[in-house]
Amino acid sequence: MPLRTDGAALRERRTLKGLTIVEFAQLIDYNPDYVSEVELGRQNAGPHLLRKAAKILDCEIDDITNGVIPRKRSVTTPADSDTTPERAVA
Repeated sequence: MPLRTDGAALRERRTLKGLTIVEFAQLIDYNPDYVSEVELGRQNAGPHLLRKAAKILDCEIDDITNGVIPRKRSVTTPADSDTTPERAVA
């Protein structure tokens, strides 16, 4: 039974990596229109695309086929990491 690609998981991982669809398609050596069709669920990715995508996106193929979407990392700014201790209010 062929693996089904979860296009939403693929798109989420790509965008979290900061890649446009054109950049991602170039990195995996596929046509951006085809990648878009996969992300929209209109096409199913084959094993070759899945292997390349998983490598670029730093994940396992199962993460893409099973729809595992990573948690978004929170970004802290220098203002968020104030090292002064808080004073207790009496």
